[in-house]
Order: sequence, then C-alpha cells, then structure tokens
Amino acid sequence: MLTREQRVAKSAMWLAHWRGWQSSGVSVAEYARREGFDVDAAYRWRRVLRRTGQWIEVDGSTSRSVPAAARKRKRVRFARVAVADAVSAAASSMVLKLLLGNGRRAELEVSGMAHLVELIGVLERTA
Repeated sequence: MLTREQRVAKSAMWLAHWRGWQSSGVSVAEYARREGFDVDAAYRWRRVLRRTGQWIEVDGSTSRSVPAAARKRKRVRFARVAVADAVSAAASSMVLKLLLGNGRRAELEVSGMAHLVELIGVLERTA
C-alpha cells in the first residue's frame, strides 16, 4: 500500500504522462512505448486520476483527453415523457434532470416549453 506522499507523487507523475500524451497526437500505446512506461498501468492510473478529480475527461467531440483521430461521438438519447397538461407545463418552470455518460448528474431549471425546445436543440447540436 502506498503512503500518502507516494500516492501524491505517483499521481503527479501519471498526470504529467497523460498531459504529455494529450499533446503528442499519437496513440496511448505508442506514447507509452516512446516514454518507457506500461500502458496498462497508465490506464489504471487514469481511472484513479478521474476518481480523484485530477483528470477530467469530457465525452464526445470536445474531449481534450482523446486525440482527434480516436474521438467517437456519443449520441444524446432522450426519454419519452408524457405531459398531462401542456398549458400548465408551458406556464410554469420545470426541472430537467440529466444523467451523463460519465456518471455525473445535472439538474436544469427550464422556464417553459419554448426554453425546453431551445435546450434540446442545443444538446442535439453539440452531440
């Protein structure tokens, strides 16, 4: 088991490796070969860095942690819902709860149907 100091030092080292890879433009395996570290260990430490909030990876086309050639677009999926009273839904605010692919959650207050339609348009555009 690592001491706190060792863990901090290793985290800093692996964070530096991931940042170096990020600007390299090559695959992780190629970067690991060039730099002389184990690619499996790099992926393990990336999970640790994600859990501790040191490495934030954004899914989709705006991802900074994945080279452009390796990016895959994630589809935005919407659940069908029934609105019992469309008139009152348009006049009142509602809370839209999102569960993102990376496990994060977001709650957005939507002021009406027009705002909801605009928000869905933005989400579809950036997907």
